[in-house]
Amino acid sequence: MSLCTPSVPELFSACTRLFGPDIQVSIDFLKYLEPSGVRTAYRERVFETHPDRARILGLDERALAENFKKINEAYELLSSAVSEKHRFLSQNGMSTPARKAKPEATFRDHYYAGVLPRRFLPIGQFLYYSGLISWRDLIDAIVRQRKNRPLIGRIARSWHLLSDDEISYILKHRVAGEKFGEYALRKGFLTKGNIAALLGKQRLQAGPFCKYFISRDMLTSDEVETLVKAQHRHNAMWNNRFRGR
Repeated sequence: MSLCTPSVPELFSACTRLFGPDIQVSIDFLKYLEPSGVRTAYRERVFETHPDRARILGLDERALAENFKKINEAYELLSSAVSEKHRFLSQNGMSTPARKAKPEATFRDHYYAGVLPRRFLPIGQFLYYSGLISWRDLIDAIVRQRKNRPLIGRIARSWHLLSDDEISYILKHRVAGEKFGEYALRKGFLTKGNIAALLGKQRLQAGPFCKYFISRDMLTSDEVETLVKAQHRHNAMWNNRFRGR
């Protein structure tokens, strides 16, 4: 790996590979990313991609080994960047958060205090942009859901939609940040109907996203129900506006 300061696209790509394509990578994400968060994500990804788990996962060991190598490269790059956050951010033309006297407190966490973005928002982002959960809470919930969520490839294999060789090919050839299903659809391995069914099964087995916040007494079931209704109203409003253009 190069010893030069990585570019912003390289950092973004490493974040996507380590945290998964569900994470909205941004400049703010890099600013508030901590070593502990990088380590947590790395442990989760190692558990998913280590070649020793090939037989358990029913996947090709060579494909997992290649993916595992890329995960380690992403971890090394992000670890270096986060350890020397101010230097990396400044050399990439990004300002650092203000209170440099206490970097631990500065980067620890933050709550959003602006208005709701005028676009479709998944429930996790809706809670964050509503100021009800912090940025770290959102990331932790996504990481936990990823851990509990079965892999699309494993479900497709159990349904006899994909063979081991096809799964290995997809894992090896999809571009950085591209979802398994997106590549499989683009290359004709799966249909849109297949993807919809697989994602539905995946969500069902992973459980409701907001269960994470209820289990930690951050929100009650009644509060979640009210917030989900508010999220649906928000998304319906902006979807209707976009259709009217």
